[in-house]
Amino acid sequence: MKFCGESDATIARSLGISEPTLRKHFVDELNNGHANRRKEVIGLMFQSARSGNVSAQKKLEEIGRVAGAEAEFERQSKPRAEARLGKKEQAKREAETAGAGTDWGDDLDVGSARLN
Repeated sequence: MKFCGESDATIARSLGISEPTLRKHFVDELNNGHANRRKEVIGLMFQSARSGNVSAQKKLEEIGRVAGAEAEFERQSKPRAEARLGKKEQAKREAETAGAGTDWGDDLDVGSARLN
């Protein structure tokens, strides 16, 4: 019923239980039922395609193209993680900006300018 788009309320009514009871005892079915049923339907489609059903073969090709495009979109849209710095590199970067915006930090900048 979930695969066909029925609401939790409708499913609970059809089983003769309350929605909280449905959610308590059928968590896996509610969360994974759609994926499990889709897997079953695609399996049946593969069987039909292997036995020569051209419509099933075309539909599987279509599903494959769409799934491939969605996977590529997700891969490209994920933000790339910044490379993690090692302890020494992190300490070096922190030392370069130590005291920035403070009186003693300004003194360090003046001193380094005189050395150059």
